[in-house]
Amino acid sequence: MPKTKRLHFKDLDALRFFGFIPVFLFSVLFLSSTDTEGFHHELMVIIRFVKINSFDFFFFISSFLLTSQALREYKYNKSFALKSFYVRRFIRLLPLTAVALSFAFIFYPLIIRTLKLNVVTTPQGPKLLQLIPEYYASYINEQYIYLAVIWVILMFAGFYIIWGLILKYGSKALKFIAILFILTGIVTRIVCHFMDISFEFNPLAYGVAIGMAAMLAQLVRTESKQLEKIKNIPKKFIFPIYIIGLLIVLFGYLISTNFFIYSIVPVITCAFFAFLILDQTFGKNSPFKFRNNKVLTHLGKISFGLFVYQAILNVLIVIGIDSLDFEMTSFSTKILFTILGFVMSWIVADLSFNFVEKPLLRMRREFKKI
Repeated sequence: MPKTKRLHFKDLDALRFFGFIPVFLFSVLFLSSTDTEGFHHELMVIIRFVKINSFDFFFFISSFLLTSQALREYKYNKSFALKSFYVRRFIRLLPLTAVALSFAFIFYPLIIRTLKLNVVTTPQGPKLLQLIPEYYASYINEQYIYLAVIWVILMFAGFYIIWGLILKYGSKALKFIAILFILTGIVTRIVCHFMDISFEFNPLAYGVAIGMAAMLAQLVRTESKQLEKIKNIPKKFIFPIYIIGLLIVLFGYLISTNFFIYSIVPVITCAFFAFLILDQTFGKNSPFKFRNNKVLTHLGKISFGLFVYQAILNVLIVIGIDSLDFEMTSFSTKILFTILGFVMSWIVADLSFNFVEKPLLRMRREFKKI
């Protein structure tokens, strides 16, 4: 393989969009919620758990790709360029993070004051860094959505910083470190259960996804015999695996009978994510390849923009609906809200990707050493 060839798993682009869907649906359901019971509320609860699986999936993909790239860099360059790694990550995160922060702390409060709507509480000082984990209860629905997005981005930023150091100085012990991350993720969720707090915004809780993805990257780079067996799984077994895996992703947390099973759900879902990546990327008998769908692939490429802009635009739509005195309790209004939110997010994310992110992505490649 030439050293100049860029490592890219194009098969994963569409999968990113599938991970985005629960995040978007939860945002819509949460912002349009008017009751604490009924079908709407129950659906929101289900989607909330699926959304947590989406976060696991995003961490899984990131860990897999970053570890795969680092192992490839070690193979051809005999070293890992930590500075270039951080610069590439910084270039990727900065533009949309700036947009999210500007909206949260400048434009949204300005809109609220101008329209004389509900008073908002803007985090200050130390609270600014804690955002969702400790103070979300004091925020109104609209603030919760975009502050949650900011906090997820910050969790990824922290992950990039730590994982970069691990890839630089702990590559020889990567398997041990991966196991340690997995155990940390499980223990964190158990502790959160006994403390009766949510693990959703605790970055340690996603250690399972990070560790299992790192182990998968090692299997792929070393071309293990186990990997070859997965590549050749008969077609008649693949579809049932997809169905079972999808059911666990959708209902695994809901049907967990005790806290221990609840805490190891991510181990099962991440095992399915690993199979999904292997089958879509290397599977010889896969009944379908998502990469063949250009729309899904494109939406996956702009999924980071979709993730950020949907929060902002959905909040703006809610403000517009309130200002026009529409009833959010109306089913037709909720459907219109969902469609409008998705279409607007797609348009804005597309524009952002083509005119802001893509030029920066080209710049980012200048920092690639292989």
